[in-house]
Amino acid sequence: MRDASRSRGGSLSANPRRVALAVLRATKEGAVPEDILNRDGVMLSQKDRALASAMVYACLRHQSRLDSLLDGKLAQPGSTPSLVRMILRLGLSQLLFFDRLAHHAVVNETTELSKKLAPGREGLVNAVLRSFLADKEKGPYWPVELDGAGTPVARRLSVFYSYPQWMVEKFLDEWGFRDTRSFLVAGNRQTPPTIRVNTGLVERGLLAARLPFPSLPTKYSPWGLLPQDFAGHPDTWPGYHEGHFSIQDEASQVAGLLCGKPRRILDACAGLGGKGLALKALHPAAEVVALDISPGKLSLLREEARRLRLPGDIQTRQADVLTEKFRPSFDLVFLDAPCSGLGVIRRRPDIKWKKSEGDIASLAALQAGLLSSASKAVSPGGRLIYSVCTVTDEEGPSVARRFLSDNPGFSPAGDVPDALSDAAIAPGMLRFLPHRHGTDGFFYAVLERKGG
Repeated sequence: MRDASRSRGGSLSANPRRVALAVLRATKEGAVPEDILNRDGVMLSQKDRALASAMVYACLRHQSRLDSLLDGKLAQPGSTPSLVRMILRLGLSQLLFFDRLAHHAVVNETTELSKKLAPGREGLVNAVLRSFLADKEKGPYWPVELDGAGTPVARRLSVFYSYPQWMVEKFLDEWGFRDTRSFLVAGNRQTPPTIRVNTGLVERGLLAARLPFPSLPTKYSPWGLLPQDFAGHPDTWPGYHEGHFSIQDEASQVAGLLCGKPRRILDACAGLGGKGLALKALHPAAEVVALDISPGKLSLLREEARRLRLPGDIQTRQADVLTEKFRPSFDLVFLDAPCSGLGVIRRRPDIKWKKSEGDIASLAALQAGLLSSASKAVSPGGRLIYSVCTVTDEEGPSVARRFLSDNPGFSPAGDVPDALSDAAIAPGMLRFLPHRHGTDGFFYAVLERKGG
C-alpha cells in the first residue's frame, strides 16, 4: 500500500512534521522509530531532523496523556480515524512540550498537514487545537482522570505518565507506589546514548577529550562515557570510523565485570553482538563463538567486529539455541535472552505500546527454555550468565531461581564485584533500574557449573 505521506516522486517531503507523522505511522505497524527517522529524515536539515525526532518521541512518551486530553475535546472519540488522532497527538504534543515553538504556528502547520493527508478533517483538527491553545493561555490543564478523587491510583499514573495500565499495575504489585512512580518518571526522561570505549585502541580519557561535547565517566563501568548533551549521530563523532567506541548502555557494559577470565566464550543469542564483541575486546586471546537465529544480524555483527578492529576472528553460526545439541566445552556461556524490553523504555518509548501483559508469560517460558539449553554448553567449573534488558520478576529472578531449582549442578557465583553491590538483589543476581542506577533496566544471573 502506497504511503500517503510520500510525494508523487516517491521521496518524503522535507517537512519535519510530515516526517514525524510518517515515523509514527510506521511505528504503529511495528517499525523501530529510529530506523524510519534515519530512512525518511535524509532530506531534512540537521535542525529539522532533530525537531522531527523530538516530536516523534514526545508523542510516544506521552501517548496516554495526549489521548485522554483529546478525548475530552472530541465529540465522538471512538470514531476518530487513527490518522487524524495521530495528527492531533502531533499538534497537541507541540503545544504541551515545545515552548520554543510559536503555538499559533503549530496550529496552522498541523492544520495544513491534515488538509494534505486527511482531507475533510482539517476543520476538526484546527478547532480542537485552537481550543487547547485557548485553555493553555488560561493556565495548566490536566486529563480528566486526574481530577477525580475516586480514580484508581494505577489509572491516574497510567494516564499522567503514559504507560499501559496493566504495566503500571504490575509495577505497583512488585515495587509499591514510590518505586513505581520513580520508574515511570525515569522512563520518560530523554537520555543520551552511552559510549563504551574500545580501550584496546584508545584510553577513555583521550577519547573523552576528542569528543565534541562534554562527557563523564560512567559509575559502574570502567569503559563507559556518558555524554552530557544530545549531540547528533555517533557515526559523526571523532573516533567512530577508527573503531574507538561503540554505543552500549552502562548496565550492559558491566557484563565485562562478571565473566572472569574466559578462554572459550559462547554468545548464545548474539543479536547484533554488543556484549559478545565487548567481551572479545576485553579478552582478545579468547575464542568467541556467536550464535543467532538471524543471518542478517550475524552479518551486521561481523561488520561491527571489523569496524572495532578486534584481534582474531569471531566465529559466527546461524543456530536456534532451543534445538542446538551443545557439548560442555565453553568456560563462559553468555545468554542475553529475548525479552519484553521494558528496561529500555527511556530509549524506546514505542515498546510501551507494543507489548501486552500476555507477552510476559510467553517470553518467560521462552527464556527458561533457552537457559536450559544453553547451560549444556558450559564446561565443568565454567560460568553461565543469563541477562535480559527488562525489569519484570517473571523474566528475571523467577527464571533464574527456577533454573537453579531444576539444575542442582549449578550455583550462584560468589565473586560479584563489590562495585556492583548496590545492584545485588540475591546471591549471583543483579538488577539495574533507571531511577536507582541511572542506567537502563537490566537483570543478570551469574551462575557456575560445579566441578572442574
